[in-house]
Amino acid sequence: MELRIKFLKWSAGIPVAMINSKTASKIGVHPLDRITIKSKHKKSKEVSSVVDITETLVKKNEIGISHELKSYLNFKNNEKVEVNLSNSPYALNFIKKKLNNKALTQKELDEIMEDIVNNSLSEAEIALFITAVYKNGMSLNEITYLINSIVKTGSTLKINKKIVVDKHSIGGIPGNRTTPIVVSICAAAGLTIPKNSSRAITSAAGTADVIETIAKVEFSIKDIKKIIKKTNGCMVWGGSLGLVPADEKIIRIEKMLKIDPEPQLLASILSKKIAAGSKIILIDIPYGEGAKVNKQKALALKRKFEVLGKYFKKKLKCVLTLGNQPIGNGVGPVLELIDVINVLNPEKKGPKDLEDKAIFLAGQILELAGKSKKGRGENLARQILYSGKAFKKFKEIIEAQGGRVINLKPSKINHSFVAKKSGTIFRIENKKINDLARVAGCPIDKFAGVFIHYHLNEKVKKGDKILTIYAETKSRLNEAIKYYKKIYPVIHIR
Repeated sequence: MELRIKFLKWSAGIPVAMINSKTASKIGVHPLDRITIKSKHKKSKEVSSVVDITETLVKKNEIGISHELKSYLNFKNNEKVEVNLSNSPYALNFIKKKLNNKALTQKELDEIMEDIVNNSLSEAEIALFITAVYKNGMSLNEITYLINSIVKTGSTLKINKKIVVDKHSIGGIPGNRTTPIVVSICAAAGLTIPKNSSRAITSAAGTADVIETIAKVEFSIKDIKKIIKKTNGCMVWGGSLGLVPADEKIIRIEKMLKIDPEPQLLASILSKKIAAGSKIILIDIPYGEGAKVNKQKALALKRKFEVLGKYFKKKLKCVLTLGNQPIGNGVGPVLELIDVINVLNPEKKGPKDLEDKAIFLAGQILELAGKSKKGRGENLARQILYSGKAFKKFKEIIEAQGGRVINLKPSKINHSFVAKKSGTIFRIENKKINDLARVAGCPIDKFAGVFIHYHLNEKVKKGDKILTIYAETKSRLNEAIKYYKKIYPVIHIR
């Protein structure tokens, strides 16, 4: 049925359309059914959408679309489109196949990823796919198929440089904001490092969430190329580039489910690197109590990454780092950025653990890329950092992304918890720290988060501040305080 587009000032978080009740009767759809919308111009695109029914907001010959649909298809107001009832996606049969613990083929995964990108699968159906992968896992063959499928459904960033480097952490450790420091050191050394990051999945902030506090992170591929040409690097949100749109949708559902299946983790990281044209890749795998993986699983993950890297003809190295406590002091977008700037700025003193880890990772990349002899990479990284060259490069990248480095402070609404006895910190619970920061409002509330005053093996006196919660509203702070008391202690003293 032919209808005219009507823009509604309405953002639903997912692509949603609205049609008049009389039109719905003609098409034969009910509220929350799915429809297909197809543009009528030469390069027509088709998308599926959940439909809502209204008596007044749109007329019989109209279809109202949410902001998400407008962005996806680039519709014009009053444009004519073809609207039809959508059949159940055939990809559901393949998801059921995976639920029954059967291996999927390249063609089957292609169809699942295409249906995710085209919005033919609902959030519940995508969640079913994630659950099937989480429950039954995937063989290395399936993971290579999944990577291929994710890359196929998106754009690619083609950079005319012989050496393009990248780094990625599997995440899960509060703080651990090494990426902006590593990017700045490597770019200052003359390496090309286009860092496209996800937003936080299970942690309080991702690199994109942190950089967004002072600069734009959403750009077109054309703009990204300009930024890289000017500065050698960038720190952007991958979702805005259309590089791996299927992965971004999967990640959004993973956030809701609070699970991060290993096959999807492998596919997510490597598909981003392949789409970005990275040739040299460093993977940081934190392990230990409170990390996503123990040492045994970290070693197994390392082997899988290296096999996949070899298959896709990438120079890939994995490093295992101890992740039994937060890295840095701040947990949350602004708090983590403050730590980053304090490390980068030679006139300030940042957290030593964050500095040391960033230098180690940057040193590894400098050696892999041939900028330094083996065993000398950390010395070069430290020299670039201490000279102020990395901070200068960081400011250049931020300015190229439409921002500027400013003095930031967390929210004034805060509450500190003190040590009830003197002693030594012997355990900090990573997951509880991350959860506490999220209850406080992270990563949406940029000025919210948690500040950790002491780390493992440090001595504290009775009455010393050990942890401060920041929130943007008093109600959020109260919820975080209640949560802290419920899960107490998150920091153990003996």
